[in-house]
Amino acid sequence: MKKFAFVAALSVCAVTLISLAPAQARPDESKKIAPSINRFQVQAAFERTPEQMDAFEATYAAPGKREVPFRPTMDAVKYAQLKRAAELAPRMASRPGALAPNSPLAAVSTKFPGATECDGPGGCWIPPDVAGSIGKSQFVSVNNNVFEVRSRGGLLLQTKSLNGLFGYATQSMFDPRVQYDEEYQRWIVTADAFAESSTVQILGIAISKTNSATGSWYIYLVNVNGIGGTGSFYDFPMLGISQDAILFTANVFLPNNGFQGSSLFAVAKARLYNGFGFGVPFWRGLAATLEPAHQNLTDQNSYSWLAAAPGGSGAIDMYALQSASDPTFQALFGPFGVTNVPAYTFPPSAPQPAACGGVTLDTSDNRFQNQGTQNGDVYYQVHTVANGSFSEPRYYVITGLLSFAPTVNTANDVFASLSSWDFNPSVASDPGGHFGLTWSVTDPNNGVLPSEHFTDNNGGSPGGVSGINVFTSASCQNDGGGNPQRWGDYSQVSIDPGTGPFSNTNTKIFWIDNETVLSGNPGFWSTEIAKINY
Repeated sequence: MKKFAFVAALSVCAVTLISLAPAQARPDESKKIAPSINRFQVQAAFERTPEQMDAFEATYAAPGKREVPFRPTMDAVKYAQLKRAAELAPRMASRPGALAPNSPLAAVSTKFPGATECDGPGGCWIPPDVAGSIGKSQFVSVNNNVFEVRSRGGLLLQTKSLNGLFGYATQSMFDPRVQYDEEYQRWIVTADAFAESSTVQILGIAISKTNSATGSWYIYLVNVNGIGGTGSFYDFPMLGISQDAILFTANVFLPNNGFQGSSLFAVAKARLYNGFGFGVPFWRGLAATLEPAHQNLTDQNSYSWLAAAPGGSGAIDMYALQSASDPTFQALFGPFGVTNVPAYTFPPSAPQPAACGGVTLDTSDNRFQNQGTQNGDVYYQVHTVANGSFSEPRYYVITGLLSFAPTVNTANDVFASLSSWDFNPSVASDPGGHFGLTWSVTDPNNGVLPSEHFTDNNGGSPGGVSGINVFTSASCQNDGGGNPQRWGDYSQVSIDPGTGPFSNTNTKIFWIDNETVLSGNPGFWSTEIAKINY
């Protein structure tokens, strides 16, 4: 009798738990997009040990200083016109219609420098393209062309070139991304390579075999020319994590026909985390620049969502990928036009203080530059827009994923001061809905050199003057290559999974990685890493 009562109680609990799960609608079948190729085949990974990496670095001939070009996802003339129009906006002493200051309650608990322009064995590069993520005991950062592993206190544990990590010497590697899968406790790193020929361009995918980034890795060297076709260039690759798959997107270009849209493919974690080969569908011709999300480990939404803010469009498009881990049943739906999006335009370049000689910093276009966060019915993203003569980050809290009717629930602009230029943002949220946002800042009116800033929603939805200064550079950015100077295309916020055997789901602790400028070497980029308690 007691056993029956216990079973009945369990049944009641199960029903209760099931009833608490939000209902998932079905997408409109007319929104289904056929794959460009049904099976994109990739061979099994090869294992890469630290000893093999060391041996590679001992003989690798690194290139001289290299600059990664920015490729707009529109006609180059139109892009130049839009940027020029942004530059011609009448210069203002302070922002129009700015909100009152709204500072968060967060505080920096740890910070330490990361890679610098010529640190790694991969040679000197501009810009850095900063990315970094926190794991159980390590912080992994990747830049052009360097891979670093540090302790939580900043102690350098390992440095390799990206080429050394991947064991690939034919062309230099760049545009790296890194994420930590807190559910399965693995590291994922990707990096692009310059094209070998009109038929070969490599995307490197590295999967750590354990939760330590200083151990062995599974390495895939994927010829992504098969995605874009002969002569194509695979650019601005992005990385996302769903419950059971890893998502890969990029912008695809052809030399004479320009931008061909974004591409997408997804691979089951069960394949990648065991080094197996895979055959998956892929899509191309999607909205640009298409950003996948990092899906929180508690999220049971069966669709993986992606978002794009196409250049000069003033709109946000989203896509939903069903069954991301199963190539037989993968299905892509979209684009879904997000409603309630405030109008936006291209951001102007960011001026530096007068002592920098009129050299400005490139704020890019209005694309989403980094992965979003998916949390049940909610999606978080951020990009840089214009406000009068100023550039500033605008973040979005988008809801309606479960009903396939995405709409902007919250959209706010944030900036460091009434006279600052703000750009290069990224955002992340934990499963409890606590989000953190980092970005780059200059404030020439107050003599502020390029800085790293942070805000969160600890005191409500931030907007207007908000946040805390994390780090201020001691020098101007003036590294050659014209004016405006290329600034990094990326920054990154990651959620602290904790140090215990199981990952936290409500940490309220953020780690950020962003670009700064070295003291005593005007123009030499550096990176700064910080842990921030909510």
